[in-house]
Amino acid sequence: MDKFRKHIKESFFNPIFHFLPLLTFLVVDDFFGMIRAWEVSIPFAIIQLIYTYFVYNRIFTWHLIGTTIFVAASMIAAFETLLPFPVISYEIIYECVVLSFFAVFLIFRTQIQKIVQRLMSNLIPMTNNFEELYRVIWIFALVLFFYIIGYLIIQTSVVHLRAYQQFLQSVYLGILFFLVAYEILRVQMVRSKLIREEWLPIVNNQGKIIGSIQHTISLNDEKNYQHPVVRILFVDKGMILLNKKTDTNGKITDMWDSTLAAHVVMEETIEQCVARTVKKKLDIDDFKYMFLSNYMVDCKNEIQYSFLFISCMMSDFKLSDRFVQQAKWWTQSQIEENLTTGIFTDSFKTEYDLLKRSGLLETGKCECNCRLKQVIYNQSNGTKKE
Repeated sequence: MDKFRKHIKESFFNPIFHFLPLLTFLVVDDFFGMIRAWEVSIPFAIIQLIYTYFVYNRIFTWHLIGTTIFVAASMIAAFETLLPFPVISYEIIYECVVLSFFAVFLIFRTQIQKIVQRLMSNLIPMTNNFEELYRVIWIFALVLFFYIIGYLIIQTSVVHLRAYQQFLQSVYLGILFFLVAYEILRVQMVRSKLIREEWLPIVNNQGKIIGSIQHTISLNDEKNYQHPVVRILFVDKGMILLNKKTDTNGKITDMWDSTLAAHVVMEETIEQCVARTVKKKLDIDDFKYMFLSNYMVDCKNEIQYSFLFISCMMSDFKLSDRFVQQAKWWTQSQIEENLTTGIFTDSFKTEYDLLKRSGLLETGKCECNCRLKQVIYNQSNGTKKE
């Protein structure tokens, strides 16, 4: 679980963490001047870099974005103060420079995102990180913009200049503190929600994990990601026990599919997924099975890298009523007669071909030394052998 929590933190990196040195510089500069701002913010930025490198090593490159903006903006602001005739008032120079960097970042966000994606590990899903960073930059850019406009208006039109400037500065800093506190609380709440969501590995054509993504995002993404799936078929005397397929909303469809199927989730092995699925669907602890083959199939919202397992008998157990209502034994002749009618999923069609070539349907035997026949026959009164 600790490893998974770290994965969540990396995939939803706190956007405020990027800008803490910037914000520190802004606050200290407004109260104590630029020299003191350098003295406080530079050590803070270095400590933050060291912490990120050792605690979130895979996200270190991503964190460098905020550090780069901080160093560049601070150097430009310091250089401007050395000019004999400053272009911008010393009191808002840093805000103006930071706002300029934010504007450039938002204008070239697509190009910057592509560069970062090439540098980052594919094992870290970056969709949330990109969106959160852009959102926070927009918020801070608006705050900086209105603060600068307010400052310029006061400077050019108000008699009691200093009092109004101090009031504006207090409001401005109060908003910054509120935004920091709000974002920290918001990130913690979102992370807690993400931990409860289902995360799927993304695999290549060899089954190697190359990334990860939330299941809900994967289903709604235009790109079809390839995810590992375990599928289990129960066979006996040339017959196959099939189950009615359920859609993404949990509704039962009219299509027949393998007996059991489930996505492998992050931090889970194939064997653990099989055990979890059988325990959840059939409440079996000691499940015996054999691996037959793996294959890939292009589904509606994803590409499934399937691991096909066969079981011919099981330990004693009681089938749930819901499973019984959705299940039915099919003979080879029945399957052959309906293969082109559209009632079977593409995955099962592939599995049926693999089964025929394996010879298991003809022999009615497998190598798992399990018990299936009598238990299923006795308890599945709602399943008919047709």
